[in-house]
Amino acid sequence: MAFHGTPVEVRKNQKSTTWYSSELIDINGDDNIKVRFEDDIWPVRDVPSSSVRRLPEESADDFDPQVDEVVEVLLSATESSPSGWALGKVKSIKNSFYFITFDPTQKGKQDLIVEKTALRRSSAEQPLDLSTVQRKLLPIDSDLHVWIRSQDSSGCLSHVQHKCNLLVANCTNVEMGSTQDPEVLLIGGERAVHLATMLLEQIHFKYQIEMQRFHEQREHLMERLNVAKQWHSAQSQQVFEVDQAMVGRIIGKKGENIKDIRDRHNVAIWIEDPRGNSNNCRVTVSGQTDESVSAARDELEFITVSIPVEQESVGWILGKGYQTISAIARKTELHHARYDDKSKTLELCGLRHQVEDAKLLISVHQEYLPVYQDMDEEQNAIQMSFDQLDGVAKGKGKKGSKGDEKPRKDGEKGKGKDEKGKEGKEGKDGKGFKGSKGDEASQEEDWYSYQRKGKDGKEGKDGKGNGWKGSGKEIGGNGKEGKEGKGQLEKRRRQGQGELEG
Repeated sequence: MAFHGTPVEVRKNQKSTTWYSSELIDINGDDNIKVRFEDDIWPVRDVPSSSVRRLPEESADDFDPQVDEVVEVLLSATESSPSGWALGKVKSIKNSFYFITFDPTQKGKQDLIVEKTALRRSSAEQPLDLSTVQRKLLPIDSDLHVWIRSQDSSGCLSHVQHKCNLLVANCTNVEMGSTQDPEVLLIGGERAVHLATMLLEQIHFKYQIEMQRFHEQREHLMERLNVAKQWHSAQSQQVFEVDQAMVGRIIGKKGENIKDIRDRHNVAIWIEDPRGNSNNCRVTVSGQTDESVSAARDELEFITVSIPVEQESVGWILGKGYQTISAIARKTELHHARYDDKSKTLELCGLRHQVEDAKLLISVHQEYLPVYQDMDEEQNAIQMSFDQLDGVAKGKGKKGSKGDEKPRKDGEKGKGKDEKGKEGKEGKDGKGFKGSKGDEASQEEDWYSYQRKGKDGKEGKDGKGNGWKGSGKEIGGNGKEGKEGKGQLEKRRRQGQGELEG
């Protein structure tokens, strides 16, 4: 452990003008100071306080020694003495070199030629006065004995010494084999020692104890973590995300659903809250085998997909009153199936396999749309043949002129004006089809009746409800169909069918 004594300068005796670099490490009694010299060239010794002084403040940049000025000269360390500063006088200056002479009473001092960097002003520091210095030993809690002997405490004590302007802030009894408890030695003025005591006891020691306990707990936790990592490394694990709105469905009432999945597949399940601005929760499934984890995931992973729907297929896929898509959602056990009219997309939400099943049913269902359209066209062609035969039998046909047709003699009287069919208005230009009250029909079982209505006219009634009522595209035209007597209509109908059979 590094020692944190205050750097001082020490002279050999009262008459010496050379001050050697050393550290103050303790005080003994009222006058003696224990010092340690640079690099331990000289052994630790007690010297009188009158031979010890603090380091002078660093000289200003304007220091410019002149001839005959008294200065101090740096003496480099040798094998027999530490470095120090000796009092001398500038004899002359030549080419930035200073010729220094020493007091002839100082034995062994020869004139030197040095540069300016080896000079400083004569120090005005006075020898230390121990009458104003206090020495205090601060006990250390047993929980901190390991820390105070470590290198970590060295920086802490150095900081306290500097901030409180102490002469010494160091730890004692830390040598190997010491039987005494370590203590912190504080040496300085009364106020400095008091401030350092508060700083150590109220802050540094307090927090170091908590940190020490944390490190002990951390080591224990790290051991447990390593055991857990080894266990998890032998486990199969899958991580995925689900919408936060689905978490309640995953957990189930009173946690019954997630508990059932855990028990059946023998897996562990963790659900984390969303992070940041995300609305997704992270789900982790861990188990002994890949199969069990995958099986559990299949019952936990809710996904949402959007399927674009072409305009002409909307009615066919949704069905009348959304019956078709509702039936698919119910059969595949989707969480929901929603159609967005603005984006023209169908949103499916459910477990992954449920969504895939629903997509398959919708895809296959959609494949039947052109088949039904072809069947409808063929049915229209057949019905048109019937209408043509009816036209030949009747001669001029049976179109009314919107209310001006006169009553017929060979059947029930018409009412003199066109009437709307019971099935509702026909579709417009083949785009979609309307239901009984003008709503758009979309259920596949009503495809024939809605698609086969004409583009321009409206369907008329047969006389007294007994005549044959058409329901395909061949009905209508440019005018509206009038009524026809029961007997005449049936007769012509049988004739047309007979001709076809023939």
